Amino acid sequence: MKRTEMRELAFKTIYSKFFNNNSDEDIFVNAEQKGLEFTQKILEQFANHYTEINDIINEHLKGYTIDRVYKIDLAILIVAIIELKYIKENPVQVVINEAVELAKKFSTDKSPKFINGVLADIVKDIK
Repeated sequence: MKRTEMRELAFKTIYSKFFNNNSDEDIFVNAEQKGLEFTQKILEQFANHYTEINDIINEHLKGYTIDRVYKIDLAILIVAIIELKYIKENPVQVVINEAVELAKKFSTDKSPKFINGVLADIVKDIK
């Protein structure tokens, strides 16, 4: 499976966590059994740093709070921040571009611009 597909799987898993109470252990075992190491890395960082990631997002939203962000956009931002701050295997621009592509595929017409803007602001603090 390509890294883009593994990233998309991580995004979908995180998005589903907003609505379902699946145990993290089940998700990790499933990813590990399928040989999805990159997906597993993202999900592990999500489990370990969820509160910190939400704080990062909240700090960089202008004019509103994280509660008003579409859950799809929130899941995309979480995956990108995990890659930028904790995994650091891909160039910044690749991570941002992948997040924008997820927004184009799964969210609203305004979401790619929103995702790009928030991540561009976050990158300034992560470096």
